[in-house]
Amino acid sequence: MLTYRNLTAADVSECQKIWLELSGHYDHPIGGQWTPEKIAAEMADHPGVAVVSSCGQIEAFCLYRQLASDCREIMLLLTRPRVHRTGAMKALLRSFMEDLGAGESVWLEVHAGNLPAIALYEAMSFRLCGERPDYYADGGKALLYEYKPLQ
Repeated sequence: MLTYRNLTAADVSECQKIWLELSGHYDHPIGGQWTPEKIAAEMADHPGVAVVSSCGQIEAFCLYRQLASDCREIMLLLTRPRVHRTGAMKALLRSFMEDLGAGESVWLEVHAGNLPAIALYEAMSFRLCGERPDYYADGGKALLYEYKPLQ
């Protein structure tokens, strides 16, 4: 069973391990270099959430910024390769979206080559709202998505 919880400073190394696992998993970049220091700095200034297995291990996590009272931006959203296609990311996103306040939206960007992530976002009612050409180190474009809950 997966549970949803806030990240703490004690989770930095586990989050970085997940980033390292994924950085060699895809043919495309997953966004910048996320060192333990960068993850710790992001977590110190902005919230983060995770889904955790029954044995207490982080299976997926999200670092995000509250941009305004009505908007959050997801900075890093990762799941362990071993739990891909098990519902861990869907559970994380669903819990994250259920925590949104009235009228609050969520923004994220994704590499155009990350087709599984794009399919998940679109299935969860994220809508494509823009592109950034040549955004990633490999020259790939970033697709910008927004989620607005039904009022």
